[in-house]
Amino acid sequence: MIELGLSILFTICLFLFFKEFDRRKVDTLEAITFNYLSAGVLSIAFGSTGYSFENTIYADWFIPTVFLGVFFIVMFNIMALTTQKLGVTIGSLASKMSLIIPVIAALLFQGDSWTILKSIGIVIALLSVYLTVKKDEKKNGPIYLAILLFIGAGLLDTVLSHIQFKYLDTQAAKDYFTSTVFLVAFCVGFIMLIVKKQGFKMRNVIYGLSLGIPNYLSILFVLKSLNKMDSSLVFPILNIGVVVLSALIGFGYYKEHLSKLNWLGVILAITSIYILIYS
Repeated sequence: MIELGLSILFTICLFLFFKEFDRRKVDTLEAITFNYLSAGVLSIAFGSTGYSFENTIYADWFIPTVFLGVFFIVMFNIMALTTQKLGVTIGSLASKMSLIIPVIAALLFQGDSWTILKSIGIVIALLSVYLTVKKDEKKNGPIYLAILLFIGAGLLDTVLSHIQFKYLDTQAAKDYFTSTVFLVAFCVGFIMLIVKKQGFKMRNVIYGLSLGIPNYLSILFVLKSLNKMDSSLVFPILNIGVVVLSALIGFGYYKEHLSKLNWLGVILAITSIYILIYS
């Protein structure tokens, strides 16, 4: 249970980093790029099998992983922008509620059976996203970012689930895959910075390398939790914990305004997560 608590803590740290980047005028793309460098290095250093370029390049999952690495850095930037423009609460909820997309994909394409509970859970989840991002007179911002994050994170989870199910049947493959995704994302971000002809600032690099630590640890501890607990228990606690604590931090520390409808959306999000996991 300690590992799961740490995973919740480090996941929330990601959203807090993004919020602070905006407040401290840190270049988001540069920081996110170097975040993947430190996450990749940590993944190699603490992986159980080290790293083999030969085994990686010739692996069946290498090509889709390259595209996934591109998707990673794009979605991380969208997550950062959503958090900065709309707040910690909406950023975390849009990201975590995207779990309904792989659920729908499994129902449509992987032969999972429809049940009344699953249908109710999906409807409540969609309603919760709508209510949480619904504007009122005190909240302004590009709501489309939350929608992009919701859809993109869901597609990302779907692809990850497919690759894990089809290709990652050994611990070595999982270690190589994780490190490769991080390093590809770093390379893509680095190329983007060069194309933009953007000079590097040491403070941005340091913030980025620091972000990579909770990014890696959030994944490490959720994997450790899965080794000790059933996924049906890990994921609802993780998602609910992140949504609830992010809402409290956003409201209490950052003074983010949430209307009654927004709070209802948060409550419905927690309810739908519980229903979807246990249906």
